[in-house]
Amino acid sequence: MDHLSQLFQQLVTPFSIAFVSRPTIDSFFTITLGWILCTGRRTITGIIRAAGPDATKSHDAYQRFFSGAKWQMDELWKVLFFMIIKLLPDQQSILIVGDDTLLKHYGRKIWGAGLYRDAVRSSKKYPCYAWGLNWVVLAIIVELPLLNNHLIAVPVLARLNPKKTHAKKKGKGSKQKNTTVSLMKEMLQTVADWLPERQFVFCGDGAYASVAKHLPKNMHLVSRIRKDAAIYSCSIKKTNKKGRPRKKGVRLPAPKDMAPSRKKKWQVVELNLYGKTVQRHLFQFQAIWHEVCPNRPINIVIVRDPEGKVDDEFFFSTNITLSAFQIVHIYTGRWPIEVVFRESKQYFGIADSQARKKQAVIRTTPFCLWLISLIKLWFILERKCGSVELPEPDPWYTNKTTVSFQDMLAALRRSFWCKLFSTMSSSEDELAKINLYAINSLSEVA
Repeated sequence: MDHLSQLFQQLVTPFSIAFVSRPTIDSFFTITLGWILCTGRRTITGIIRAAGPDATKSHDAYQRFFSGAKWQMDELWKVLFFMIIKLLPDQQSILIVGDDTLLKHYGRKIWGAGLYRDAVRSSKKYPCYAWGLNWVVLAIIVELPLLNNHLIAVPVLARLNPKKTHAKKKGKGSKQKNTTVSLMKEMLQTVADWLPERQFVFCGDGAYASVAKHLPKNMHLVSRIRKDAAIYSCSIKKTNKKGRPRKKGVRLPAPKDMAPSRKKKWQVVELNLYGKTVQRHLFQFQAIWHEVCPNRPINIVIVRDPEGKVDDEFFFSTNITLSAFQIVHIYTGRWPIEVVFRESKQYFGIADSQARKKQAVIRTTPFCLWLISLIKLWFILERKCGSVELPEPDPWYTNKTTVSFQDMLAALRRSFWCKLFSTMSSSEDELAKINLYAINSLSEVA
């Protein structure tokens, strides 16, 4: 751990308050180092091998860090959250995004695992299912001015949605089952309580539209609305008829039928969708969606492709002061969380864990996401100081202007090896020893 970047060591040190004993802190530092340096599968064995001489304990001791040690993952998340907040402008609303992902784990004795729909392989007509763990993740969107205003997602909370729960019974024969929506609602409330004086904007796909009725006071929502949703007028006409007064306005046509036929009523804008600048037509109106957001007007935006190649899309926001362009722009900023899922699965071993017990299962995946966020935070701060240089792009990526998580991880590893070699080299005679050490270390983790 001593050979990592000095700034990274300064960032890691405050997290030691989450642990009770010194042996647990030592295991925490060793696992953090091993996870960063490991290039193979991130199992406990692979992490120990990557940590090299820093791993002085037995395999079981590092396994107990996840399965039996006394510490809370939310304590690590909270410290990280306030570190990230310092990077954001004071006056602007904080954009947070959320989604769930499936980590495939095969085995009947994995706590919380079950059969879930695989969104990657599924289509509308042919759903596919896979055995694994369903995780709900919440992340903050950070803009990088030094890198062409590139947006990255930094995870700040994660919850497991287990297939089977052992909740306390509310009534005879009934059990309370967690869902992705209820877990997201819990995380949103946690973040709002951490920073009650700031305003948040939560962006999620259509599966999380129902969160609108449970939002904290300092939070708004941007999401998708059903094209056949039952919407009503915001104004309620008073009548002299007897009986209970009306609670709903006049029933409006479904959003798909509200699009005007006249082109003059559409707003023409240019949007950046998935790296491409495209032209879209926007139409905005206000209504009440009683099923999801009762007694509260929402802004509904219809997005239409002028060429007709893409079907109309429908979005809404609980903040009625936002323009149509702002609502669509916020929703397009949700994509970086999908990038986080790809990075964690393909390049950082989030699905490599062999954990089976409950405590180990609910700690290992969030720890991986926490470490991804810490590496991104380190890179941003180092980049501001000018202490880290971007790697040269590959010859086939001549137009690359952004930075990936692989680049950030490579920069951190490079700083470790450079510092290690510089401290070990006291004379030219020891060059052979240094080369041998590098060859042995890198071969162990290949």
